[in-house]
Amino acid sequence: MAPVQIENNQLVPAGGPTSAPPPPPPGATAGAPATHGVRLSLLIEFLLQRTYHEITLLAELLPRKTDMERKIEIVQFASRTRQLFVRLLALVKWASNAGKVEKCAMISSFLDQQAFLFVDTADRLASLARDALVHARLPSFAIPFAIDVLTTGSYPRLPTCIRDKIIPPDPITKVEKQSTLHQLNQILRHRLVTTDLPPQLANLTVANGRVKFRVEGEFEATLTVMGDDPDIPWRLLKLEILVEDNETGDGRALVHSMQINFIHELVQSRLFADEKPLQDMYNCLRILFCNCLSTPSLCVISIIFINCFSRAPQWRWNAVP
Repeated sequence: MAPVQIENNQLVPAGGPTSAPPPPPPGATAGAPATHGVRLSLLIEFLLQRTYHEITLLAELLPRKTDMERKIEIVQFASRTRQLFVRLLALVKWASNAGKVEKCAMISSFLDQQAFLFVDTADRLASLARDALVHARLPSFAIPFAIDVLTTGSYPRLPTCIRDKIIPPDPITKVEKQSTLHQLNQILRHRLVTTDLPPQLANLTVANGRVKFRVEGEFEATLTVMGDDPDIPWRLLKLEILVEDNETGDGRALVHSMQINFIHELVQSRLFADEKPLQDMYNCLRILFCNCLSTPSLCVISIIFINCFSRAPQWRWNAVP
């Protein structure tokens, strides 16, 4: 059987219509704890004990009263007990359909809550329209975009940067690549003509967008530029040291790859900063490195010069004797 509860000295089924929670007031939070019910068997036992207790009291008190008072007390007791058990009987009959009633009560409570939410939403929208949206204006409609979509079925006005981030660009063709390299070769030749070139770097080759300077027995440097602007600095792509070990004669490399990388960065920094980059590159590689490798007694001097230059890049290599 469904549980019941006592409210105001009356039997009320738990979860029934009378116990359905009213809709929450404005500002109240939903989900308040429900009132705990009492099982029907416990309620019947409680009523029987109460009736037995009242009968016991009447049996003790009635002999001391007059005949009229005894009759009045008995009638009042019978009336109270009858009303109480009539309610209990109605509750027992109702308990068989308590599930349906409880479901209806839950539906009614849910609808009340939804109605409250609708009213609160309408109030908030009205307040928003009166306060925040007074100066709001609707932007102009995108008429040209709508015409493009409705007539052509596509949107050609979409910025291409969005597509480029998703779809990789098509690779350039072989003809475009050859044309670009040809233009880059012309730019390199123009730069070489307009630049103070040391006579030691006269042995050069321009091909495939690169210029290769080769000084026999010393070094070979490959450079390029990233555009046709005269202010764009040279880029050192590759550096090879041609000094060999004359004692062994087996062509063993005298410079470690880490040293080559350091020299590469050093020369590139001079190409960025100096007014005569090619002259400075030659002085850096010729005077302070290749000569030191050719003369073993000067190796320590080359290391000292390189370390000093890394701490003071404002030195000019052409000032070295």
